[in-house]
Amino acid sequence: MGQCVRRCSVVCAAWLLTGCLEHNVHAHPLKTPQSWTGVLVAGGAKLRLRFDISRAAEGRLRCDLISIDQGNVRIQMDTCEIAGGRLVCRSKRLGIVLDGEYQPGDREIAGTFTQAGQSFPLKLQATTPPPPRKQIETWRGTMKAGERVFEFQFRVFADVEKKRSVELDSLSEGLGGLPVTPTFSGEQVTFEIVVTKARFEGRYNSERNKIAGHWIQNGGRFELVLRRVAVAETKSILPPARPQTPRGPFPYRVEDVEFTGASEEIRLAGTLTLPRTEGPFPVAVLITGSGPQDRDETIMEHKPFLVIADHLTRQGVAVLRYDERGVAASSGNYAQANSQDFAADVEGAVTYLLSRRDIDPGQVGLIGHSEGGYIAPMVAARRDDVAWIVLLAGTGVPGDQILLNQAGRIARAAGAPAADISLNRRLQQTLFGVIKAGAKRPAVVAAFDRFVATLKPEEQQHAVVTSSRVEIGRLLEPWFRFFLTYDPSQALARVRCPVLALNGDKDLQVDPDLNLPAIRAALVGGGNEDYEIHRLPDLNHLFQKARTGLPGEYRQIEQTIDPTVLQLISKWILRRRMPRQADP
Repeated sequence: MGQCVRRCSVVCAAWLLTGCLEHNVHAHPLKTPQSWTGVLVAGGAKLRLRFDISRAAEGRLRCDLISIDQGNVRIQMDTCEIAGGRLVCRSKRLGIVLDGEYQPGDREIAGTFTQAGQSFPLKLQATTPPPPRKQIETWRGTMKAGERVFEFQFRVFADVEKKRSVELDSLSEGLGGLPVTPTFSGEQVTFEIVVTKARFEGRYNSERNKIAGHWIQNGGRFELVLRRVAVAETKSILPPARPQTPRGPFPYRVEDVEFTGASEEIRLAGTLTLPRTEGPFPVAVLITGSGPQDRDETIMEHKPFLVIADHLTRQGVAVLRYDERGVAASSGNYAQANSQDFAADVEGAVTYLLSRRDIDPGQVGLIGHSEGGYIAPMVAARRDDVAWIVLLAGTGVPGDQILLNQAGRIARAAGAPAADISLNRRLQQTLFGVIKAGAKRPAVVAAFDRFVATLKPEEQQHAVVTSSRVEIGRLLEPWFRFFLTYDPSQALARVRCPVLALNGDKDLQVDPDLNLPAIRAALVGGGNEDYEIHRLPDLNHLFQKARTGLPGEYRQIEQTIDPTVLQLISKWILRRRMPRQADP
């Protein structure tokens, strides 16, 4: 959805922080649990991965992926199959596939690891599965950090050798099973959460039923008191309520479609919703934000594009939404594409719609969110058959300005120290500068090393610095290079069709103060007088009613998209629907 925040590959920890996935595994006569370990080389990083395969209830197979170097975070894969001499494990939601040659008794699996359309060779060696364990303690506490309140739950386990292990559940965020590195020393206890770069330091009371201490993260120090509760009272992570998600039966037609994207090799799968009345209909093509996105633009169980499609179709506007290339049911390689490629895919969608008799060829419009908000003008600027465009949190300035602004605003809202914010900005400016100049990886790494050499020893060990070295590979991806340098104002100045631009005033990812004036200036400079721009109060990047606008709130908020936004969009589109000219 947001620039950069949603673009996560296997070298980012963020793709692992998605909660537990439901599993649907298939029968296989696996006698005992198996563990397979290998090193994945991706984006310049080396990551140790372990796949634990076991026999679940009813003879089904279960596969858990553990990223050892990213905090031992565990992901339960959706499916696991052993058939025809192959082991295939999939996580549909994360776009991950392990596919390798396997025969019973083998000690090595040679195969590939694929995520978001990008494949890497991976060899796995058989290892000893971890010993079974039993939960022995549960600790819970509530922490206030700025305007936000977090409810934490630590679960303590012991294996047959009485070795203790700990997992963290962030109940308020809906995140469960985050691995913890515990240290117990007399009355002192330390819980380090590697994947979030946080730790808890506390001290037992005399009854050992309370631990008073502090949560330390990103330079902040927050009071946290944990109280022991019975294991039977351990809370489960419940799926968040999403009251706006449409559920059938629907008063309109729903059609699964497939069309050609930028080239014949790219087949895009989507859903076209059409009113049940007589056509032809005006239609909106929905364009997702950054990161591998499905047709509903699913994020944290929210499905904003499904909500938008449902609303518009009920108002008489057909809607096409589709899985991006290399995602879900669409073919192609997502990781090797940039925004220009995605714009070409949008043109494929427009061409497909123009071929249908139930679509009004004079009323084909585009609705883009975040990255989609600058892709829509790219397409409209070079086609005269786009009737209108709607920009939801669209950008008006180059990507490096977006990211520098975004990082600072999010960090300040989260209460990060000014020194940390400054350090991150200086590092970003250094890396962005050499990447924009076209530097290859060795030159970027050298620039990074020169920057680090200027820092104090304590700054060199800061999480901002240590994590950035791993991220260099991602910064060199085609999408990122293009985004840093692309100036959306140039395409906006060439748009001749009507434009509706909306931004929430609590959007910390695409700053309305930075982008809305730039969008207006580009449209005016190009001579386009048919536009509306709205800065909407209290709405975040997803157009939810928000308190702070921080991305951490997205999951906690039950609202998917504020109804006033839906009404603004539909009324604006319908006002611009011109009567169709009769055929001569």
